[in-house]
Amino acid sequence: MSQSTPAINLTGPCKVVRFSALPWTVIIFVLSLLLPTTISFSIGDFRLTIYRVVLLVFFIPCFVRVMNGRYGKALLADKLLLGYAGGMILSLSAHLGLAGGGKSGGVLVLESYGAYLLARSFIRNEMQFAAFIRLLFFIIASLSLATIPEALTGKNIFQPHVAHIGGRLGLTRAFGPFDHPILYGMFCASAVSLTLFVPINTLQEKGTHFFRAGWVIVAAFMSVSSGALVTVVVQLILTMWKGLTRTIASRWHLFSILLIIVYVMIDLLSNRTPMRVFLHRLTFSAETAYTRLQIWDSGIKYNVMEHPWIGIGFDEWSRVSWLGPSIDNYWLVIMVRHGLPTFCLLSLGIIALLYTVKRYVYLSEPAQLMRTAWGFAMIGLIIAGSTVHFWNNLHAWFFFLLGSGAWMATQGDERQKGG
Repeated sequence: MSQSTPAINLTGPCKVVRFSALPWTVIIFVLSLLLPTTISFSIGDFRLTIYRVVLLVFFIPCFVRVMNGRYGKALLADKLLLGYAGGMILSLSAHLGLAGGGKSGGVLVLESYGAYLLARSFIRNEMQFAAFIRLLFFIIASLSLATIPEALTGKNIFQPHVAHIGGRLGLTRAFGPFDHPILYGMFCASAVSLTLFVPINTLQEKGTHFFRAGWVIVAAFMSVSSGALVTVVVQLILTMWKGLTRTIASRWHLFSILLIIVYVMIDLLSNRTPMRVFLHRLTFSAETAYTRLQIWDSGIKYNVMEHPWIGIGFDEWSRVSWLGPSIDNYWLVIMVRHGLPTFCLLSLGIIALLYTVKRYVYLSEPAQLMRTAWGFAMIGLIIAGSTVHFWNNLHAWFFFLLGSGAWMATQGDERQKGG
C-alpha cells in the first residue's frame, strides 16, 4: 500500500450507532452462544449445538471470501490460523484415524477457525464493530439481572436444575445460561475494555463509559472465577497505564521493560518464583495457585516433552496422582493434545494479527479507540488462558472476538477495491 494513502473515515461526524448496522448473522451467532448447550441435536456421531450449526452453515462461504481477497488481502494471521486448524485435524487423525480425527478435529475447527472467519467476514468497519459492542453490553447487562440474584440466592432461572459448585466470598458462583461459572465470568470479563473505550451510542460519544464498564465488572464478578478476575485486572492495568502515560511516545516499550524489571526483582527478593507470586495474587486461594502450577509442571514434563510433535490426542494425560483430570490452562491443553507445532501456529497467528492491527496507521479516531479496546480485551483473555481452559461456547467466543478486530488491518485494501 502506498504511504500516501489518506486516513480512512467510513463513518462521518456524529454517526449514531444502531443495531441495524450489524449484520444479522453476527446477532444470531452471538445470541446462539447464550443458549445452554443442552439444547442440541445429533446427526450421526456429531452433536450440534445451535452456535455450531451457525458456524457450519457459514464456514465455506466465509473461508472462500476471506481467502480470495473479498475483504482485503488475506492476512498472515488468516493463513497461520488455517495451519492451526489443519494441525488439529492431523494430530487427532494420527491418534484416532482419519474418520475419528476428521470428526473430533472438525468440531474444534468449527469452534475456532470457523468463529474467527465469521467475525472476519461480517464485522468490516467501525460502525459494525461499535454496534457489536453495543449488542454485547446489552446482553451482559440483561444477563446480570438474573445472575446477580443467582449469586445471592443460588437460583438459576436459565437452568433451574443446574447443580451449583459451591461459593466464594459469600456468593454462589453464577452460571447464567453457560455450562460453568468460568465460562460466564470470562464472557463478561472480556468486555471490560470494549465497553470502556468503544462508543455505543454515537461514534463521538462522551460519558457513561465508566458506568458501563463497572456494570460489566460486577456481572463478571458474580462468577467468582479467578479466570474472570485475571481478565478484568489485566485490562484495568493496561487502561491505567495508558491514561498515566498518554504523553509518552514509547509507553508500551517502557511498560515491557518495567515488567521485566519487576519479574527480575521478585525472582531475586522472594523465596518463591515470580510465577508463583503472580498466581497467588491473581487467584482466590493459595491452594488454587499451587494446583495451577502443578498442572503446568506435569503437563510440560510428562506430556509435552514426551510427545512434542503430535501430542497425546484425547488420551488421559500423565500427571501426579493427586491432580484431577482437567487441565486448567488453555494453552497447555493445545500443547498436550496437539503438540508444539500446532501450538506454535496458533500462537503465531494470534501474535501476527495483534501486530498487524497495531502497526496499521490509517484509522479514524474512533477506530483507534476500538483498536485499543480490542487489543486490551485480547491480551486479558490470552493471559487468563494460562489459568483456565476455553471450551464450548467460550472457545468459539474467544476466536470470534479475535476475528472481530481483523477489519482494522484491511480497511485500506477494501477502500482501494471499492469494498
